[in-house]
Amino acid sequence: MSLELTNLLPPERLRALRGLYFLRLATVAAVLLSGVALVHGVLLFPSYLYLHQQTREREASLAALSARLAGSEEQEVSARVAALTQDATHLARLASTPTASAAISAVLEIPRSGIRLTGFTFAPVKDQAVAMTVSGVASSRESLRAYESALAAEPYVSSANLPISAYAKEAEIPFTISLTGTFMP
Repeated sequence: MSLELTNLLPPERLRALRGLYFLRLATVAAVLLSGVALVHGVLLFPSYLYLHQQTREREASLAALSARLAGSEEQEVSARVAALTQDATHLARLASTPTASAAISAVLEIPRSGIRLTGFTFAPVKDQAVAMTVSGVASSRESLRAYESALAAEPYVSSANLPISAYAKEAEIPFTISLTGTFMP
């Protein structure tokens, strides 16, 4: 007998039989797939319950910690913010005040023939005003007078005060000139 079987059904019945076969195959695959999904869902349910319980416990502990820390931490943060605000205000104010190095370099740029400078003091007074003293030795009265008038003529110097007693000597005159102004050349 031959291994090849002969099918005597007409072609339209063969197509209908094949369609029925594939319909049964698709139904079995769908039932099998839904069964696998159902089994996986059932097996994942305890994990879901455990995760949900852990989430509730952590939210409860977070609420307890934030309630406990709210009072002390909030006050600490408020104090730190106030200190930082005060520091920022101070730094902003410093940006518009003259620096000692800028003021000294501005004074050193003034021509000073016959003048030897020996010391400087610098102190902010108020509202961007600065008090500065310049000390030194002048070779003559004329060079001291010329240097004092050159200092007073600068636009960033509002006053230059030299005591009259500085003119007591003829040569090698020690002096101290007090300057006030903005010193923002």
